[in-house]
Amino acid sequence: MAEPGIAPLGQAPSEGEVALLKRTQALGFPVAPTWAARLEEEFFRLNNLEERLKGLFQGVFGVRIDEERLLWAAEEAVRAVRESYLLPERAEAFLQALKGRGPFLLRYAGEGGFQKAGTPQEALFALKRLFWERFRVEAILERYPRLIPPFTPVLVQEAGEALEDPFLSLDLSRALGQEVVVYAWRGQVVRIESPYGG
Repeated sequence: MAEPGIAPLGQAPSEGEVALLKRTQALGFPVAPTWAARLEEEFFRLNNLEERLKGLFQGVFGVRIDEERLLWAAEEAVRAVRESYLLPERAEAFLQALKGRGPFLLRYAGEGGFQKAGTPQEALFALKRLFWERFRVEAILERYPRLIPPFTPVLVQEAGEALEDPFLSLDLSRALGQEVVVYAWRGQVVRIESPYGG
């Protein structure tokens, strides 16, 4: 398991989309400044969230879903995550890594949904929002029967909202030797989707 913290793309463990972004950069394609934040697992552990959340959802999923209890549990889960804290030194390192930069997009590696932030401080709040958004009813039902989501790195990227770029998609697909869809901002690669995963 990788150490908790935030690391520039080049120093982040190579897996999934992070590996694709690193390969893209190595091939000479411009990639938006990117950091991988691995803070969620430690955050859950230190705040005893896994046990607390499992307690909230006891009795929700049986022969049928107790919808009323699900709505209540999801609301309480969001509150529990929102009111929990990162270690102060992790928050400080996060802010220091992004100092003097912005705007940012934050999203889970391999996923399309994102949070926007203008400053490093806003990015820290956006990171927490990503954590608790995973406990909205729709997100819970999407990954059912799994309650606790996999701890995926959060990509923090110095970029605005990225749009699909068919030309970059074609060029990068040829260079990588596999079909990919590229989302870019101001000519820089922000997100890479692979129809075959990885």
